[in-house]
Amino acid sequence: MNVILHIGAPKTGTSAIQFFLNENRNRLKKHGFYYPEHNFDPNNVSGGHASFGALLVEGNVEEAKKLLQQWLHEAKACNCRLLLSAEAMYRRPDSVVSLFEGHELEVFAYFRHPLESLISNHNQSIKRHYSTLTLDDFLYKQVGVNNRGVNGQVFFDWQKLLKDDQLTIRPYYFPTFHKGRIELDFLKQIGIDGWSAKRFKLQKRKINTSYTEGALEIKRLLNGVLNPEKNRESIVIDRVLQGYSDKSNNKLGTAKKQAINTAVFKAISERYQRSMERMKDKLLAFCPDEFMQPQTVAPLAQTEARKSLYDVMGAYQELCRQEPDLMERVQCRLADKLQSEERDEMPYAQLKLAEIMGLPVREPKPKPPLPSNALDVFLSEKSKPVDYLREISKWLERYGDTESACEVLDKAIELAEKGEKKKALQRLRKTYQQRLEALNAEDQTSVQD
Repeated sequence: MNVILHIGAPKTGTSAIQFFLNENRNRLKKHGFYYPEHNFDPNNVSGGHASFGALLVEGNVEEAKKLLQQWLHEAKACNCRLLLSAEAMYRRPDSVVSLFEGHELEVFAYFRHPLESLISNHNQSIKRHYSTLTLDDFLYKQVGVNNRGVNGQVFFDWQKLLKDDQLTIRPYYFPTFHKGRIELDFLKQIGIDGWSAKRFKLQKRKINTSYTEGALEIKRLLNGVLNPEKNRESIVIDRVLQGYSDKSNNKLGTAKKQAINTAVFKAISERYQRSMERMKDKLLAFCPDEFMQPQTVAPLAQTEARKSLYDVMGAYQELCRQEPDLMERVQCRLADKLQSEERDEMPYAQLKLAEIMGLPVREPKPKPPLPSNALDVFLSEKSKPVDYLREISKWLERYGDTESACEVLDKAIELAEKGEKKKALQRLRKTYQQRLEALNAEDQTSVQD
């Protein structure tokens, strides 16, 4: 049987395509396509045929085969080609292609500019994974990293398993879509165009739009107080903020460009330049020159300042309006933290959230430049330059600059005389190095995930 798979990629309008296809299942049948029905959340967002993808993710190949056979049987019964859509298939080309052995397979996908994809990953980490990182901190960790999930390498994995005419990758670039709608672009790719396409029902409102900047910021702040073991809280908050964002974005029309640190913008853009050129030369069905630069992102120096407190308060007030009991519980939880923890040790984000919630907050006192024991060393007549360097390295490491701490320790080791003090410095240097490697490994893991 002839089968068409839409695999994403993630953050390329997949929810809009899935809602459109599901709404037009009967019309698709008239054109010879069977699209199995699936469910949606209150904001019309779904994972498409996520049940099939989830089985592949879990390694449950036999159950995946059973579900596939059921859909193939249903498609054959109505004399149609099977049409499936699920981002969960994106990273599993080997498993997917092997399941469709013996069938005529076509795979469709969209490719988004890597920098825009990374920003979407940051948004998703806040929406669903309790991240509290600011966008600048998140992107700073991406500098020097080439993420195969966003650089197009996954598509080359698919290419190795398919013939040239089986794989179609198009740029995720709205100016090239008919009427600016990816749904119509996808319809054209499966051979439905012109008057036939006009008979399909097209939702006027955009679906699963990005959080507004205010919504994203309030969710980031709330993540520091939410309990991951009580996942229901985050799900409810996400539902409200997604609806709020969809309503706001549809009202505003074209959103302003996302502003990011100028140096980070330059570093990441240069890092992925070769990946973009490779995609353009070897995989993309076509590629306008404008697509080579991000369309929704700009250096801070070239765009407006980011979110205002007004935007954040608007999203917070919507949460209080729709979920007053939940927000009261979260507020009580934060109030308890303010009472039980030293304010100087609390993350700034939680103090900021407390002010938004109207809780009384005393401003934290500035930290002393050096701990008292370090001052004792500096003031002792017995101390030597190597002792000063050791204490400076400890202070740097304590405040998160482990790399600089290692450099200072290297100088201390160089100055130290042979003996126990030098061995102690070397042991400390080894400890810092291990911490640095662990941090780097953690950064790499988070990017790959």
